[in-house]
Amino acid sequence: MLRQIAKEPLVHFVVLGGLLFAAWAWVAPPQTADSGNEVIIVDQARLDHLKTLWKAQWKRDPAPQDVAAIIDRHLRQELFYREALRMGLDHDDEIIRNRLAQKMEAVATDLSTLMEPPTEERLRAFYAEHPDLFTLPQSFAFRQVLYLPSEAEDNQLEVTLATLRSGGDVPSDRLRKLSVPLDWPLTPAQTLENSFGGGFADALSKLPLGAWSGPVRSGLGLHLVQVTERQPVRLKPFEEIRDLVARQYEYYSVLNAQERMFRELLDKYEVRISAEGVPEAVMQEYVRP
Repeated sequence: MLRQIAKEPLVHFVVLGGLLFAAWAWVAPPQTADSGNEVIIVDQARLDHLKTLWKAQWKRDPAPQDVAAIIDRHLRQELFYREALRMGLDHDDEIIRNRLAQKMEAVATDLSTLMEPPTEERLRAFYAEHPDLFTLPQSFAFRQVLYLPSEAEDNQLEVTLATLRSGGDVPSDRLRKLSVPLDWPLTPAQTLENSFGGGFADALSKLPLGAWSGPVRSGLGLHLVQVTERQPVRLKPFEEIRDLVARQYEYYSVLNAQERMFRELLDKYEVRISAEGVPEAVMQEYVRP
C-alpha cells in the first residue's frame, strides 16, 4: 500500500514542494525588527549603488553634503514607496517604484490643499511671515565707460571723465568695449555683481546721482560711471503681488505637507545604516540609538 502511494505523481509533487519551501526558508529567512517596526537598511552595497547612479548623472564623485542628500532622497523614496504599497496604490499599475513614491507625495499635496486652502487671511499671513520672498533688492540704473587695465595709463581716464562732466559724448571706441552695454536699466545689485564682480555693485551705492564719477574698479577693468537711479531694498505691497503670493503659498504648502508626511512615516520605520562614509549629521537624524 505504501509503495503504491509513494509511486503517485501527486505525492512526489507535494514532497518536492515541501523540500523547496524548507530550503528557501533556510536560505532566506524572513527579517524581523527588534522594535516591531519595519526595517530600512542602507548597507555599503546600497550606498555604493546610489552613489554610482549619482556619479553617472553629475559626472563627479559626491561630496559629503551630496551623500547626505542621496541618503535623504533614498529614505524618502523608500518610505513613500512602502506606504504606497500599504495603501494599495500599486493595484493595476505597472509603473516602477519612483512613480509609487510620487503618488504618496501627491497624496500629501492633495491633503495640503484640503487642509490649508489659500484664503485671503492665510495669504496675508504667509506674506507677513516671508517678507524675504517678496522684497525687491537694491537696484541701480547707470551709464558706464569701460577701460581695460592696460588702457588706463597716463591721464586718459581723467581726460574722458572731464569731457563727460562737461556734457561731451562717450568716445566712440568705448561704446561696446568687451560687448558690455553703455546703458544699464534698473538692475539688482546681485545681478550686477555677477556681471562685473570686484565689488562693483557696492561701489555704485556710494556714488552721487546724476554725476559722472570714477574710476570704479571691477573684475573687467576700470569704469567711469553715472548713476541715474538708485532703488533701495523695499517690500512690494501685498495688493500689487497677490497672485505671486498665492503661487508661493501653494508651493510652500506642498513642501511642508510632504515634509510632515515624511516625518510621520519615518516614525513607523527603523533605519539602519551600516555603510561607511556617511555624514554624522545623517546618522544622528535618521538612526535612533
